[in-house]
Amino acid sequence: MSFVLARPEPGRNAEEVCRDVSRQTGLLALTRDQFFWRTIGYYLRSTGIPVNFGITIALGFIVGTAIAGQTFYLFTLENLRQFGALKAMGLSNGRLILMILLQAAIVGSVGFGLGMGVTAAFFEATKNVTHLSGFFLPWQVAAGTAVAVCFIVILASLVSIRRVLVLEPAIVFRGA
Repeated sequence: MSFVLARPEPGRNAEEVCRDVSRQTGLLALTRDQFFWRTIGYYLRSTGIPVNFGITIALGFIVGTAIAGQTFYLFTLENLRQFGALKAMGLSNGRLILMILLQAAIVGSVGFGLGMGVTAAFFEATKNVTHLSGFFLPWQVAAGTAVAVCFIVILASLVSIRRVLVLEPAIVFRGA
């Protein structure tokens, strides 16, 4: 397989040049975008890479959700007496929900910031390493990660919120 790089003459676009090269040589000539999408298509159809990446992402998402859920639930369990005291003083369930969601938002934001910061530092530190030269961090990945973190935080918070909503204020008056 051989490749020829051709630049279109002024007034001709890349598709015209590719058609002329294909007609004259009998070989397939592709523009940069056509070659890019043909390569992506090959990897999607002919390799297990997309499936393996999908499994890895799904497992990371499930594990992240479980760990975040456990963290928030432990916070709730450790502070049940305080939540009960607040309920006994007349604090509404809505306020308690807002308190839990605020804490979840702060923890999620700090975790996202640290994670993206370390990731960006890694990419910056390894930008001149030949074996890693194809890796880069587009803004879409950061945005997608932010959306996923928000979803995980909300999902994990629901477990804690449920526990606080069914809490009886009388727990404050029970013995330790």
